[in-house]
Amino acid sequence: MNRWRWIAAVGVAATLALTTFFAVRQESVRPTLRAHPTVPTGARPVATGGTLPGLAGQTTRQNSSSVSPAGWTARFRASDDYLKFVRDALPAAVSGDGRAAWYIKEALSSCALVMRMYRGSADPQAKLQQQLESIPNAPQWARDDLAKKTHRCLGLAQQDDPFVSLPERRGGHPSAYWNEQALANGDPLAQERTAVDALAAISVTQSMSETEKTKQLDVAETNLRAAVQSGDPDALYYAGTLLADARYSSNPSNGIAVALAACDLGHDCSAGNPDNAFSNCKLSGACPADADYTYFMQQSLGPDKYAQIYSHAQEIEQSIRANDWDVVLTYLKIDKHP
Repeated sequence: MNRWRWIAAVGVAATLALTTFFAVRQESVRPTLRAHPTVPTGARPVATGGTLPGLAGQTTRQNSSSVSPAGWTARFRASDDYLKFVRDALPAAVSGDGRAAWYIKEALSSCALVMRMYRGSADPQAKLQQQLESIPNAPQWARDDLAKKTHRCLGLAQQDDPFVSLPERRGGHPSAYWNEQALANGDPLAQERTAVDALAAISVTQSMSETEKTKQLDVAETNLRAAVQSGDPDALYYAGTLLADARYSSNPSNGIAVALAACDLGHDCSAGNPDNAFSNCKLSGACPADADYTYFMQQSLGPDKYAQIYSHAQEIEQSIRANDWDVVLTYLKIDKHP
């Protein structure tokens, strides 16, 4: 599911070591939803009905879901059948649960290749076997991982339209639609991804005018602020890794500090979390089974530098618990762009 993740890199000597562990967090730049330039300071950007503060024109619905964001994360990671997951999450998503919509989007986007390759296949198991035989030199863990990821997408590949119960709309209900729904309903992960996409648009569009760059930076800053002020540990972690990229921050260590704080606040920073780019390290046996983000930072930065950054992480954690977002946001300044 994680085709779009950008590498968390440090802009000093440690940067070169970090790039071994983290993978680029982004697929291709897609059109971003235009955001309003301001979010009320201290506001918690959650859907409460009406228009979401800071996301102009995005009408939200009251979220009546009984499943917490962490609950949807657990269900998605545990799922071995994304078609079943989509069907289970659909009622909540259409009722205004932004995290349910986000993970429907993740299921569709992560299965896009399998859906293209296996749609209409009379014997998907035989096709998968042929695919595995075509990579005889791949390590067994990689072949097993491919088989696992393919199997959980086969239901979606064989289902013509898992959203047939929804009203018809031009263009159907692709992953981009569910991303829009997640953003419209104030999901912090969708907000953070919108910030990533806006910065990526600047990076890859060499002919972008200064006016358009300003607009995209506004989108990035507005959505990043909203994601951070949600207090969601997952969004905080990804915001931290984004600003640990020296292309966007003059002090990437600050981003690492935010990510470390998010780990302490509840984000699963272990190599067992498939959302973490270094999860393959555990699958391949190249790192300790209990390796996590802290482990890699300690290895990359050395004890003195790590201790310095972690002291900032503790300050950030205290500020988050106190809802002192002004302090937190000082560590997440977008003050550079390509």
